[in-house]
Amino acid sequence: MFAEWSFLPFFIGNVTLAILVTPIFNNARGSLLLPMLFHWQLINPFWPDAQPWDTWILVAVAVLVVWWKRDVMFSRQGAVTEVIPGEMRSTPAIY
Repeated sequence: MFAEWSFLPFFIGNVTLAILVTPIFNNARGSLLLPMLFHWQLINPFWPDAQPWDTWILVAVAVLVVWWKRDVMFSRQGAVTEVIPGEMRSTPAIY
């Protein structure tokens, strides 16, 4: 199915999805449920031949999201930065 894609549309699609999933992940406070549902929804392409035409629509959506949320997309404010929330950070011992 994806074997007919060239590398550039595939790469652009992956970067676009990473940009779109970031605010979903951060607004979900690090929960994977909403990003997983978003990804699951995108497994079903808009066009059944699975050509990357829907990638260009998602690129336009990503550009709009970045422009609309530019104050938080380009800062760490509100970002989830801990892999395991609530876990105590310990400094590694130097021997």
